Amino acid sequence: MPSSTKLTKAGGQLVFSGFFFAYFTCFGLVLPFMPYWMVSRGLDAEEAALILSSAFVSKVFFGLGVGVLADATGHKKRWIIALSVLAFLGFSVFLQFETFWPMLLTWFVVGALQTSHIPMVDGLAIAATRLGKLNYSKARLWGSVAFIISSTLSGLYITAFTIEAYPQLLLVLAAIVIVFSLSLPDIRPQAKTNRKLAFIELFKLPGFVVIVAAGSLLQASHGALYTIGTLHWIKAGISESVIGLLWAQGVAAEVVLFAVGMWLLIRVGVKGLLWMAVAAAVVRWVTLGLSTDVAVLFIVQLLHAFTFAATHLAINQYITQKVPDQLTASAQTLYDSLALGAFMGISMTIAGSLYEHISGQVFWVMALISLFAGIVLRRYAHLI
Repeated sequence: MPSSTKLTKAGGQLVFSGFFFAYFTCFGLVLPFMPYWMVSRGLDAEEAALILSSAFVSKVFFGLGVGVLADATGHKKRWIIALSVLAFLGFSVFLQFETFWPMLLTWFVVGALQTSHIPMVDGLAIAATRLGKLNYSKARLWGSVAFIISSTLSGLYITAFTIEAYPQLLLVLAAIVIVFSLSLPDIRPQAKTNRKLAFIELFKLPGFVVIVAAGSLLQASHGALYTIGTLHWIKAGISESVIGLLWAQGVAAEVVLFAVGMWLLIRVGVKGLLWMAVAAAVVRWVTLGLSTDVAVLFIVQLLHAFTFAATHLAINQYITQKVPDQLTASAQTLYDSLALGAFMGISMTIAGSLYEHISGQVFWVMALISLFAGIVLRRYAHLI
């Protein structure tokens, strides 16, 4: 459990890479196959979507609250460990239920806690980066590698042992996240906030509202993929093992972008990355609404490098450059609460509701959301 004074750059790379690998190994099981497990319990696609989207809405309050408390106390690591333990306990409870309302009420809390890890760890990683102890994009790519391995092997595992084997595997992976959270460094800001609502100062930073709005819309455009992607492909006759590979394909492209992330940032900057994300998102969602041909899906999944990873890097770079150290957790969790919270929750709810009526064309609604992000950039990019 190194402090900032004892942490070396090699050590920083190791512990953050390890945590990202552990976390996304678990998330690589949750994201692709949780909807499938819920449907196997007797729920329909719309009910599964509502359950999943509930956590993205509650995350607005849970995630932002934890971020503000972490900045106020300066103890980011303690909150990360707490989230890891609570997520494990929450999964243990959630997996006991098989009906809609108990699942909804439990996931409303558990899902929010589980997805609040990354903004907190990103805030800690930014502190390590500023101390010269971490290359963020190279550490974060190990999370993407883990997602590839996990989603691929999980698909094969479920194919071999059926979806009934899902709960045991999820709990094992969630427990491993706790172990790796203990290894993170305890980096605390030199300056502390003087007021409980100091995070309001974020809105005075040049371009903060613009960057949050554009990033939130781009991330929310993934709502249909996260909600009904696996179910839509299963309905089209694609096997679980191939679906695992499709998820892995997208994240493999993400790994490449994270590997060259700093090189790309130097050349196109934050705004350039966001424009790449807008263009890729429109093409990706339009294509997914048109085809379930496996060859086409494998090609279009490569665009995940831009729709997700480019957006993620752009936001982190902005926060690294513009946000004071004592407000990084608040900045990360505020963005995350909107991008992967309120906006995503609304997007997923829309996707789940419309899928029963328009099937795969729901992806075209995601393309419209991406276009709105482009409109925001075109109108206000000069502020970034």
